[in-house]
Amino acid sequence: MKILITGGTGFVGRHLLEALNGRHRVAVLVRDEAKLRQAPFPERISVIHGDLFASQPFPEDLDLVFHLAAVTKALSSGEFMQVNHQGTLALLERLKRLRGKPKVVLLSSLAAAGPSPGNRPLSEKAAARPVSLYGWSKLRQEEAVMANGRLPYLIIRAPIVFGPGDMDLLDIFKMVKRGLSPEMGREKRWYSIIYVKDLARGLAALGHSRLANETFYLANPEPVLWDELIDTAARLLDVTSLRRVRVPRALVRSLAEISQWRGRLFKQRVIFNRDKFREINCPAWTCSPEKVRRRLQLPPFAALEESLAATLDWYQDNRLL
Repeated sequence: MKILITGGTGFVGRHLLEALNGRHRVAVLVRDEAKLRQAPFPERISVIHGDLFASQPFPEDLDLVFHLAAVTKALSSGEFMQVNHQGTLALLERLKRLRGKPKVVLLSSLAAAGPSPGNRPLSEKAAARPVSLYGWSKLRQEEAVMANGRLPYLIIRAPIVFGPGDMDLLDIFKMVKRGLSPEMGREKRWYSIIYVKDLARGLAALGHSRLANETFYLANPEPVLWDELIDTAARLLDVTSLRRVRVPRALVRSLAEISQWRGRLFKQRVIFNRDKFREINCPAWTCSPEKVRRRLQLPPFAALEESLAATLDWYQDNRLL
């Protein structure tokens, strides 16, 4: 099988390459040459230099495309749409000109669907109600894939993804190690999560399956209470006293505004901004993986403590925590 991966130098992409086990001919579209120099691919992996809009030619005989490339933080609202939506349209047009008809597996996000009302996990049938610019760009990305008219596809919506290599949750764990747990408001907060290695194995299994032209949630079977996640991390980090700090909603909003302003001033893409505040202002982001588990036999997922321990070990091994 001939496979193309976009976003292969990223957090999920590296784990997907590992999950594919070298059993296929894999080409990776690489935009950021610096990332490639820092962590080069094994010799068996072909590198296609370029981006979603223009690159070296794709192999004509592709069977499968994992489309992971996307921006999760941007300097402007237009950047979300430019990369996530317009970039996907450009990629699809190039794929449709190939001799074959490769199946496209799009890694999307729960953000495209929006929060879950009353902590009732969303199913794939629920109407999409994004609350962030990122979520809207991912929904437009999904719509582009569904409307392509020629290529079979699967859309995989993932919730919070964590594991070795993730940098988005690092600041949270740094605070936990210092014995602090900042919390906004007094609501209990529920989240669906998935360990990156489980996500990668699930993507590989779905790509190789006969399923096509459908949307699936890929997540741990049960949502997790945010306090439980933090308490588990504290225990694994040998934090004996954890202080929960209640932060007023208005202050969190102001801090998000300041963070966004600083990012624009110094031309840095920051994860905590006005857009992220819109998401964390919602107390429940949960989804049901029942559909995919009913349609496809997946390997058992790692337990929370085991996967979180592996994540924290990676941070510590790399002197990040």
